[in-house]
Amino acid sequence: MFTKNIYSLAIAIVATSSFFLSSTAMAAFTTDEAAELYTKAEATVAQFKSETKGADSIFANAKGILVCPKIKKMGIGIGVEGGKCVLTDGNTEPLYYANRSLKTGALLGYQSHSMILVINTDEALVNFTSGKREWEIGLDASVSVAKLGAGGDIDTTNLKGSIISFIFGEKGLMADISWEGTSIKKLDVKAK
Repeated sequence: MFTKNIYSLAIAIVATSSFFLSSTAMAAFTTDEAAELYTKAEATVAQFKSETKGADSIFANAKGILVCPKIKKMGIGIGVEGGKCVLTDGNTEPLYYANRSLKTGALLGYQSHSMILVINTDEALVNFTSGKREWEIGLDASVSVAKLGAGGDIDTTNLKGSIISFIFGEKGLMADISWEGTSIKKLDVKAK
Protein backbone atom coordinates (compact mmCIF):
# COMPACT_ATOMS: atom_id res chain seq x y z
CA MET A 1 0.00 0.00 0.00
CA PHE A 2 2.79 2.42 0.98
CA THR A 3 4.68 1.71 -2.27
CA LYS A 4 1.52 2.23 -4.29
CA ASN A 5 0.94 5.62 -2.60
CA ILE A 6 4.51 6.72 -3.29
CA TYR A 7 4.19 5.66 -6.93
CA SER A 8 0.88 7.56 -7.24
CA LEU A 9 2.47 10.64 -5.70
CA ALA A 10 5.40 10.36 -8.11
CA ILE A 11 3.03 10.15 -11.09
CA ALA A 12 1.11 13.19 -9.83
CA ILE A 13 4.32 15.21 -9.37
CA VAL A 14 5.60 14.30 -12.82
CA ALA A 15 2.22 14.98 -14.45
CA THR A 16 2.02 18.39 -12.78
CA SER A 17 5.62 19.18 -13.74
CA SER A 18 4.95 17.98 -17.27
CA PHE A 19 1.93 20.25 -17.57
CA PHE A 20 3.92 23.18 -16.17
CA LEU A 21 6.86 22.66 -18.52
CA SER A 22 4.68 22.17 -21.60
CA SER A 23 2.39 25.10 -20.82
CA THR A 24 5.39 27.35 -20.22
CA ALA A 25 6.85 26.27 -23.54
CA MET A 26 3.53 26.86 -25.33
CA ALA A 27 2.77 30.27 -23.78
CA ALA A 28 3.35 33.39 -25.87
CA PHE A 29 7.05 34.23 -26.03
CA THR A 30 7.49 38.01 -26.02
CA THR A 31 10.27 40.24 -27.33
CA ASP A 32 11.18 41.11 -23.71
CA GLU A 33 11.55 37.41 -22.86
CA ALA A 34 13.59 36.88 -26.03
CA ALA A 35 15.95 39.71 -25.10
CA GLU A 36 16.33 38.32 -21.56
CA LEU A 37 17.00 34.81 -22.88
CA TYR A 38 19.60 36.14 -25.33
CA THR A 39 21.40 37.98 -22.50
CA LYS A 40 21.41 34.79 -20.39
CA ALA A 41 22.71 32.81 -23.39
CA GLU A 42 25.60 35.24 -23.86
CA ALA A 43 26.47 34.90 -20.14
CA THR A 44 26.26 31.08 -20.45
CA VAL A 45 28.69 31.07 -23.41
CA ALA A 46 31.06 33.42 -21.53
CA GLN A 47 30.97 31.12 -18.49
CA PHE A 48 31.62 28.05 -20.67
CA LYS A 49 34.57 29.76 -22.38
CA SER A 50 36.09 30.86 -19.07
CA GLU A 51 35.78 27.36 -17.55
CA THR A 52 36.66 25.24 -20.60
CA LYS A 53 40.05 25.07 -22.28
CA GLY A 54 39.75 24.96 -26.07
CA ALA A 55 36.19 26.31 -26.22
CA ASP A 56 37.16 29.18 -28.54
CA SER A 57 38.48 26.81 -31.21
CA ILE A 58 35.29 24.71 -31.05
CA PHE A 59 33.10 27.78 -31.50
CA ALA A 60 35.33 29.18 -34.26
CA ASN A 61 34.57 26.19 -36.51
CA ALA A 62 30.85 25.95 -35.67
CA LYS A 63 28.16 26.58 -38.28
CA GLY A 64 25.61 27.24 -35.54
CA ILE A 65 25.46 27.43 -31.75
CA LEU A 66 22.29 26.69 -29.76
CA VAL A 67 22.48 27.81 -26.12
CA CYS A 68 20.09 26.65 -23.40
CA PRO A 69 21.01 28.66 -20.29
CA LYS A 70 18.86 26.59 -17.92
CA ILE A 71 17.25 23.19 -18.49
CA LYS A 72 15.26 21.69 -15.63
CA LYS A 73 14.90 17.93 -15.29
CA MET A 74 12.88 16.12 -12.61
CA GLY A 75 11.43 12.72 -12.10
CA ILE A 76 10.67 9.64 -10.06
CA GLY A 77 10.54 6.71 -12.48
CA ILE A 78 9.01 9.00 -15.10
CA GLY A 79 10.84 12.24 -15.78
CA VAL A 80 10.26 15.51 -17.57
CA GLU A 81 12.76 18.02 -18.84
CA GLY A 82 12.42 21.45 -20.36
CA GLY A 83 13.89 24.86 -20.99
CA LYS A 84 14.24 27.61 -23.56
CA CYS A 85 17.15 28.02 -25.96
CA VAL A 86 18.46 30.48 -28.52
CA LEU A 87 20.43 29.90 -31.71
CA THR A 88 23.01 32.65 -31.22
CA ASP A 89 25.13 31.83 -34.28
CA GLY A 90 24.15 30.28 -37.61
CA ASN A 91 21.38 32.65 -38.69
CA THR A 92 21.22 36.35 -39.54
CA GLU A 93 19.15 36.93 -36.40
CA PRO A 94 18.68 34.84 -33.25
CA LEU A 95 16.13 32.01 -33.39
CA TYR A 96 14.37 30.89 -30.21
CA TYR A 97 13.38 27.35 -29.23
CA ALA A 98 11.69 25.36 -26.46
CA ASN A 99 13.33 22.12 -25.41
CA ARG A 100 11.31 19.35 -23.76
CA SER A 101 11.21 15.61 -23.24
CA LEU A 102 9.42 12.91 -21.28
CA LYS A 103 11.47 9.92 -20.17
CA THR A 104 10.93 6.69 -18.28
CA GLY A 105 13.31 4.33 -16.58
CA ALA A 106 15.76 4.67 -13.71
CA LEU A 107 15.08 8.34 -13.04
CA LEU A 108 15.17 9.84 -9.61
CA GLY A 109 15.72 13.41 -8.50
CA TYR A 110 15.92 16.97 -9.76
CA GLN A 111 18.63 18.64 -11.81
CA SER A 112 19.17 21.90 -13.60
CA HIS A 113 22.03 22.50 -16.00
CA SER A 114 23.14 24.52 -18.99
CA MET A 115 23.57 23.02 -22.43
CA ILE A 116 25.26 24.21 -25.61
CA LEU A 117 24.75 22.41 -28.94
CA VAL A 118 27.54 23.10 -31.39
CA ILE A 119 26.36 22.43 -34.95
CA ASN A 120 29.38 21.61 -37.12
CA THR A 121 27.99 21.07 -40.63
CA ASP A 122 25.89 23.14 -43.02
CA GLU A 123 23.59 20.16 -43.57
CA ALA A 124 22.89 19.79 -39.83
CA LEU A 125 22.25 23.53 -39.51
CA VAL A 126 19.79 23.56 -42.42
CA ASN A 127 18.04 20.48 -40.99
CA PHE A 128 17.79 22.18 -37.61
CA THR A 129 16.58 25.62 -38.73
CA SER A 130 14.35 24.86 -41.74
CA GLY A 131 11.68 22.57 -40.34
CA LYS A 132 8.27 23.74 -39.22
CA ARG A 133 7.75 20.76 -36.95
CA GLU A 134 9.64 19.82 -33.82
CA TRP A 135 13.24 18.70 -34.25
CA GLU A 136 13.94 15.51 -32.32
CA ILE A 137 17.33 14.36 -31.11
CA GLY A 138 17.86 10.76 -32.16
CA LEU A 139 15.33 10.96 -35.00
CA ASP A 140 16.41 14.07 -36.94
CA ALA A 141 20.05 13.91 -35.86
CA SER A 142 22.28 12.17 -33.39
CA VAL A 143 24.16 14.27 -30.89
CA SER A 144 27.58 13.45 -29.47
CA VAL A 145 27.94 14.34 -25.79
CA ALA A 146 31.35 15.88 -25.11
CA LYS A 147 33.01 15.10 -21.82
CA LEU A 148 34.90 17.67 -19.79
CA GLY A 149 37.93 16.40 -17.92
CA ALA A 150 39.46 17.67 -14.71
CA GLY A 151 40.50 21.29 -15.02
CA GLY A 152 37.98 21.97 -17.80
CA ASP A 153 39.86 20.15 -20.58
CA ILE A 154 37.67 18.91 -23.43
CA ASP A 155 37.87 15.22 -24.32
CA THR A 156 38.34 15.50 -28.09
CA THR A 157 37.38 11.88 -28.87
CA ASN A 158 33.67 12.78 -29.24
CA LEU A 159 34.13 16.03 -31.16
CA LYS A 160 33.81 14.57 -34.65
CA GLY A 161 30.00 14.50 -34.87
CA SER A 162 27.86 16.92 -36.83
CA ILE A 163 26.28 18.10 -33.56
CA ILE A 164 28.03 18.09 -30.19
CA SER A 165 26.38 18.71 -26.84
CA PHE A 166 28.18 20.32 -23.91
CA ILE A 167 26.38 19.96 -20.56
CA PHE A 168 27.71 21.90 -17.60
CA GLY A 169 26.79 23.78 -14.45
CA GLU A 170 24.86 20.81 -13.04
CA LYS A 171 22.91 21.50 -9.87
CA GLY A 172 21.11 18.66 -8.16
CA LEU A 173 21.29 14.94 -8.74
CA MET A 174 19.72 13.01 -11.60
CA ALA A 175 20.43 9.45 -12.64
CA ASP A 176 19.97 10.06 -16.40
CA ILE A 177 21.90 12.12 -18.98
CA SER A 178 20.47 10.86 -22.28
CA TRP A 179 19.30 13.30 -24.98
CA GLU A 180 17.52 10.70 -27.11
CA GLY A 181 13.88 11.65 -27.60
CA THR A 182 14.37 15.29 -26.67
CA SER A 183 12.39 17.58 -28.96
CA ILE A 184 13.25 21.16 -29.80
CA LYS A 185 10.52 23.39 -31.24
CA LYS A 186 10.94 26.84 -32.75
CA LEU A 187 9.21 29.63 -30.83
CA ASP A 188 7.48 32.58 -32.47
CA VAL A 189 8.42 35.86 -30.79
CA LYS A 190 5.42 38.11 -30.24
CA ALA A 191 5.62 41.85 -29.69
CA LYS A 192 4.46 42.72 -26.18
